[in-house]
Amino acid sequence: MWQPNQAVITQLDDGDTEPGPGAGDFTSSVSALDIVMRKLHHLDLQPGHRVLEIGYGSGYHTALLCERVTSKGVTAVELDPDIAEWGAVNLKAAGYSPTLACGDGLKGVRDRAPFDRIISTAAVRRVPYAWVQQCRGGLILTPFGTAYSNAGLLRLRVQDGEAGGRFVGESAYMWIRSERPAVELHTPQESTGRGSPIDPAQVLSGGHLQDFAIGLQVPDVSYSHRGEGDGRQVQFVDEAGTSATIVRYGDWWEEDAVRSWGPRDLWAEVTAAYTWYEEQGRPHITRYGVSIDATGQRVWLDDPSKGLDQGPGG
Repeated sequence: MWQPNQAVITQLDDGDTEPGPGAGDFTSSVSALDIVMRKLHHLDLQPGHRVLEIGYGSGYHTALLCERVTSKGVTAVELDPDIAEWGAVNLKAAGYSPTLACGDGLKGVRDRAPFDRIISTAAVRRVPYAWVQQCRGGLILTPFGTAYSNAGLLRLRVQDGEAGGRFVGESAYMWIRSERPAVELHTPQESTGRGSPIDPAQVLSGGHLQDFAIGLQVPDVSYSHRGEGDGRQVQFVDEAGTSATIVRYGDWWEEDAVRSWGPRDLWAEVTAAYTWYEEQGRPHITRYGVSIDATGQRVWLDDPSKGLDQGPGG
């Protein structure tokens, strides 16, 4: 039985792997009902609203939108042609007739704008300005993350070509395809070594909310673990692929425990972000916010005037 806190995977490896038991990366799903209901609550849909859905997938979420504002008020876009066709068949069979488009959801659907609400069913790292332009005095709701951590649900109010708002909670969604972090390393062979000022376990075992706060300051840095026991290490890379740092868990204070390639010491950036987080009293995710205008995107704490230093990749 489908549980309200469970997602149903509907695609692996962008359709290159056949559905069924086996290995593969999840690339499409029907979201867990509990987060779907929380998202719809934050979207605050009202009768008569025009809503744009990014990534309609199976059509299940689209049907819920139609129930609230009628099919006439719903426009939905899906990138994957096979999934788009499947979702369209499901919606028609269930008696719904929203306007459907197959294309890049980051561009919105300009010929159906303006919208009162825009909701994404996949995570972004940068909110497209096209969404802001196509939303009239309304709300944008989207899962949001960084290369370091994908864990936020962002709610933005749009007014006069600008958008701003806070994270209203947690969410972990698959990335919009073009937003997936990907790195091709081309670092120099030479490296530098030093000791770590802090136990890596203290920085990397604090849970997803701590990771999310750190990631807002080092948004282009990702990490992965390797090895077990005394040989355990963590590797950090930047999105440009020009810098990498490997930190050893065992004897982390020794002068060769941290080794860096390229112009950036990524462990220094991560530990600086962690230190700031601790000094601020470990702010909850709902204290962070994002502002967007035609010049770009800025992340802040408590107030838009308190922008975060997002480092070289921010």
